[in-house]
Amino acid sequence: MKTLITSGKNDLFLHEVADLTPGAGQVVAVPILVGVCGTDLEIINGKINPDYVRYPATIGHEWVGRITQVGDQVDSDLLGKRIVVEGIIPCMECFECVAGSTNRCITYSEIGFTLPGAGAEQVLVPLSQLHVVNDEVSNESAVLVEPTSVVTQGFLKVNPKQNSKVLIIGDGTIALIAARLIRTWNPSLVHMLGLKSEQGDLARHAGADEFLTEPVEMTYDLIVDASGAPSRISDAINQLVRGGSLLLIGFTGFKVPTTMYVDDIVNGDVNIFGSFSYSRKAWKQTVELLNSGKLDLSFLITHRFAFTDFATAVEALRSAPAPRGKIVMEIGL
Repeated sequence: MKTLITSGKNDLFLHEVADLTPGAGQVVAVPILVGVCGTDLEIINGKINPDYVRYPATIGHEWVGRITQVGDQVDSDLLGKRIVVEGIIPCMECFECVAGSTNRCITYSEIGFTLPGAGAEQVLVPLSQLHVVNDEVSNESAVLVEPTSVVTQGFLKVNPKQNSKVLIIGDGTIALIAARLIRTWNPSLVHMLGLKSEQGDLARHAGADEFLTEPVEMTYDLIVDASGAPSRISDAINQLVRGGSLLLIGFTGFKVPTTMYVDDIVNGDVNIFGSFSYSRKAWKQTVELLNSGKLDLSFLITHRFAFTDFATAVEALRSAPAPRGKIVMEIGL
């Protein structure tokens, strides 16, 4: 089978390896769609925190696939089922896992980071990690479960209040998903602050009442930063109401500094939340929302490429003009 390999030196190439065979408690799945994102670029460029990747790496942590083989101790009825896969594989024994914080498992292991990802013709998946997708759910929505779970995790931490005024900073996929997902908490106002005016239609489709390219003179109950832009994060503190919350789910880049004034934080009595990836609870809640028909994210897919055209997909991620939502590669059926 073919698999996409990177050594973290700004390289990415197809490599031929042996076909996979599932062991006990495992399945083999063929990816249907695989999303590429900024974190994949960081893996390719070697700019990711080295604690979270093992080279050579097979990228691909956002995906939907179909089960083609099952190992021992796995129900054969799963053959042919479409699945999404919870990439972080928790030990379920450490104090973090026992407390439900599986995203902080001390034995961190994740498909597409420390384990081979879905940028391949086959993926080996532990039974504990797979979630079956209903027939009514499109592949285009299912491929976005992973980034949506990241947003869900953040919202579970801040517990948004009804009728809140919300500002989402950023205009990429995570920001757009946040605009759609926050609507389930019935906010009174949702603004999105981005860089590219061409993203406005996508933002409004997602759920933003207004798309901004410059801050406006008002305050918000909740600000979600999905941009990782240090200057925007610094400014956000002064755009919060007293007692408001700032949720950080974007990365600035490994070791990139950000300035915050402590007096503004203390005097504002503000809450700052950092949210890493997703917990099992967040993933389960996201899949349930998708399977219930209450969440359709298919409109976010704006660019599609064949698996063999992976270099063009990565270049589109780097430089494709707006409007741009999620970029995906098509691999199997």
